[in-house]
This record gives sequence, structure tokens and C-alpha cells, in this order.
Amino acid sequence: MFSKTKPPTAPHSTTDTQQAMPEETLNLPTTSRQSTSVIGSNTQVHGDINSDEDITIEGQITGVVTCKQHTVTLGKNGSLSGDAYAHTLRVSGSVDGNLVALHKITVHDGAYVTGTLTTPCLVLEDGSVFHGSIDMNPDNDIFTSVFSAPPSKGVNSKGKHETSTPQEDSQKASLPTDGTATKEETDTP
Repeated sequence: MFSKTKPPTAPHSTTDTQQAMPEETLNLPTTSRQSTSVIGSNTQVHGDINSDEDITIEGQITGVVTCKQHTVTLGKNGSLSGDAYAHTLRVSGSVDGNLVALHKITVHDGAYVTGTLTTPCLVLEDGSVFHGSIDMNPDNDIFTSVFSAPPSKGVNSKGKHETSTPQEDSQKASLPTDGTATKEETDTP
């Protein structure tokens, strides 16, 4: 009575399904997500912190925070008593110290900062409190000395270059080029 013909269809197989999927979903990216260290609200740190990843500070830090290529975020309840050196700084809590950022410092509403801010780009939001000085010179020597590859002894916590004494310079100059010292050079009167 009735005759029904099916239209020709391609057979479904696992291979056909995989071929139909876009290539992007088959090749997952091999790079991992950037991680963030978190210092919790019930944590107190007394000492220096050096990090090669982003840091979020919700607790209390007494010391120097160095995060040269990443972002340091100080939460609303976080406090820093010391200096911070980072690519980017975001401050919502309280700081008593110097902040140096290679890229940008943002002081958010409700933050309380006392110290020197050194950065080429600065945002002070309405409602933030700041006491101190600002240096926005993008050619500041501190950027070269702090953000160069090896950490330098030549910069103190206030961002000023320290110089050696003339006695230290003469001792350095008196060493032979092969690095060995003679008895005369090592004795002191």
C-alpha cells in the first residue's frame, strides 16, 4: 500500500563524528593557567616574600614583597608594613611603606597608604587615603635596578642607590685580576 523510501544517508561511525568536530576542540592548549599565591586573612608573615606568580594578600605582612613580573593584590583586610616591588600593584587595604610598580599602581576606594609610590601609571580612586610622595618618572633608575635580572644590593628599602665607601672601592681595586689576594692586600694595620 504505502511505499516509503529512505533518503540515502552517510553511515554514522565514530570516525565520522570525530572528523566533524572542529580541530580546536581536539587539540587542547598545553599552557597551564597562571597560578596565584594567597596569604589568608588569618595569616601573619614576618619576613620577605619573593614570588614568580601573582600574590593576593588578605593577611598581615611585615617585610618586603617582591613579585617582579606579576601582580600583587592587597585585599581590603590585608596590611603591609614594608615595601612592595611588582609589575602591577592593586591596593585595597593598608600600607605603611614604599610601593614600586613597573607598570601600574591602583589604590582602591577604602585603601590607606603611607609612603612613596613609584610607577609610570597611578590610579588613586575616590575614597582612598594617601599620605606621602609620588614619583611617576618612567625613566627612574629604580626600575632598572629592581627589575633587572639578578637582585641588586645597590638599592635600599627607600629606593635610593647605596654607594660603597672609598675604602671598599680601594679594596676592590687592589685585588689582582686573577682573583687572588696577596698578604699585603689582606692585612689591616
